[in-house]
Amino acid sequence: MRVLGISAYYHDAAAALIVDGAVTAAAQEERFTRVKHDKRFPINALRFCLRRAGLTPADLDAVVFYDKPALKFQRLVQTHLAFAPRGLGTFLDAQTSWLGDKLFQRRALKRLLQQELSAEVDWSQKLFFSEHHLSHAASAFYPSPFETAAILTMDGVGEWTTTSLALGRGNDIRIIREIHSPHSLGLL
Repeated sequence: MRVLGISAYYHDAAAALIVDGAVTAAAQEERFTRVKHDKRFPINALRFCLRRAGLTPADLDAVVFYDKPALKFQRLVQTHLAFAPRGLGTFLDAQTSWLGDKLFQRRALKRLLQQELSAEVDWSQKLFFSEHHLSHAASAFYPSPFETAAILTMDGVGEWTTTSLALGRGNDIRIIREIHSPHSLGLL
């Protein structure tokens, strides 16, 4: 199976290509654009990964984005409602970006993949979204030498999760426990 992973629109945009369970190529967009922490769609990194592996866009079985924007939007709305009317200005400023781009990420990514990689591929059948902390867990566990491992992820916040404990076994990762926003060591 050939899976292309994409991280973009927050910081350090990147792409990684996994072929039959092994990382074949990976690159951050800043390597090509020379823009530190470049957050834009990583088209140069995607092309590099495909070129490095000798693959075409049609050869890909899946393209996976690192989080689920609709769940993240739900968290933002619920957080605002819990503290309203305080923070209304900040919330409204953020909504311009969310309502314009991020909430409709599937459509935007499909369009970019068609324009920048291949209009011949039906990206809607190959485009998937992973939960943010599961993406972190996978990036730590799958390339590791361990057949079984406990996996701890901690960051500011993903969709809702700020910390997760998972069990990795073979090709499976099972989330055992999560801590949700606003409780976050990563935001200290």
